[in-house]
Amino acid sequence: MSTQTDSARKRPPKKQAERPCILLALGWYSPAIHRGIARYARQAGWVLDASMARDGSIPRPRSFDGIVSLLREGRKLRDFVARCGKPVVNIGDIRLPGIPNVRCNDAAIGHLAADHFLSRGFRHAAFFLRSRTPSALERMRAFEQCLLRQEATFYLIDATSARTRASRQGQPIDWLGGELMKLPRPLAVFSEHDEASIEVLNACRARQIPVPEQVAVLGVDNDPLRCDFAPVPLSSIDNNQEAEGYHAAALLGQLLKGKTVRKSETLIPPLGVTTRLSTEIFAVEHPHVASALRHIWQHYTGPVNAKTVAATVPISYRRLHDAFQQSLGRTLAEEITLKRLEKAQQLLVDTKLRAHEIAHLSGFPGEDRMGRVFRRILNQSPLEYRKKNSLAGTVEPHSLCNGAPFPFCR
Repeated sequence: MSTQTDSARKRPPKKQAERPCILLALGWYSPAIHRGIARYARQAGWVLDASMARDGSIPRPRSFDGIVSLLREGRKLRDFVARCGKPVVNIGDIRLPGIPNVRCNDAAIGHLAADHFLSRGFRHAAFFLRSRTPSALERMRAFEQCLLRQEATFYLIDATSARTRASRQGQPIDWLGGELMKLPRPLAVFSEHDEASIEVLNACRARQIPVPEQVAVLGVDNDPLRCDFAPVPLSSIDNNQEAEGYHAAALLGQLLKGKTVRKSETLIPPLGVTTRLSTEIFAVEHPHVASALRHIWQHYTGPVNAKTVAATVPISYRRLHDAFQQSLGRTLAEEITLKRLEKAQQLLVDTKLRAHEIAHLSGFPGEDRMGRVFRRILNQSPLEYRKKNSLAGTVEPHSLCNGAPFPFCR
């Protein structure tokens, strides 16, 4: 007995397996993408080399087992990733042959932006094109197509042409303000990302154009450090960059295990629109429709219905019903349901509240009623919606663009 114990003491300890080291080769830094990668890395037991986050410099040769990259136009980082000889998954719209890619669904973003403005009664909308990246162009085309299907007017504010670049030289805000002054108002303006939208806000301020009363502005990325401190707090589409990072890391995890990734590209749909002051307006000409709409938005979580809303304006229920449907393309009851559904979707994604609590906070009379609305409009139960919106699943947008009886983008 004693001999075996002595022998066990002399046996060298087993060598602990080294944790895989993953390089984050990010051409531009996104804290949300980093969080998504880190979430998966914690589950997988990875070491993350995030040294490029400081200054974007490609690290000197070192030992790493795989790469999550986010490529830009420059050749240096692309060449480094292409010749590294390690498993790679890329994020974004710049791709390398044979490398799996994860990116946001830019067409869904464009549709969601149009839906957001159309639901507020805007009939004139512009896209501010600041670059000609594939994502910017795809967002613009989807935005335009959705507007035109609803017979709204689309305008392009193009900052990329040679003539435009010359006129913008030294005074880009003045040029942009001049372009905005040429367009009819009330006007909705969608930009390819938040930084471009903040340029629109600055141009409006320079020209003393009221936001959102005459120009409503919407961006993409939903970075609160930018949006909350813009000249006017900026409404923005949450394109769910954290899910982009998580999915890219999960695909890399499969490659490190020797598995084959069959899909060359994974699209991450947007989470929805975070509404701030820059679009908190109703572009409705009919004053009683605007008043009823405002009442719904302010009180939909309470015990309101079409009849109680109609009682707040000095016209008959039938006249308001007809005017509301003519102005917005849906009924008073459908608008109330839409707002409650949007609130329930947000609570399902952002909280761990139970279904009956979410139903109460969203204005539904009960959990059963909320469930019926989810199945009728989204073809899934609230629980299924919550599961699909986890970072490990497919994220669904907060928009009702698909499957709803009263969407704009059909």
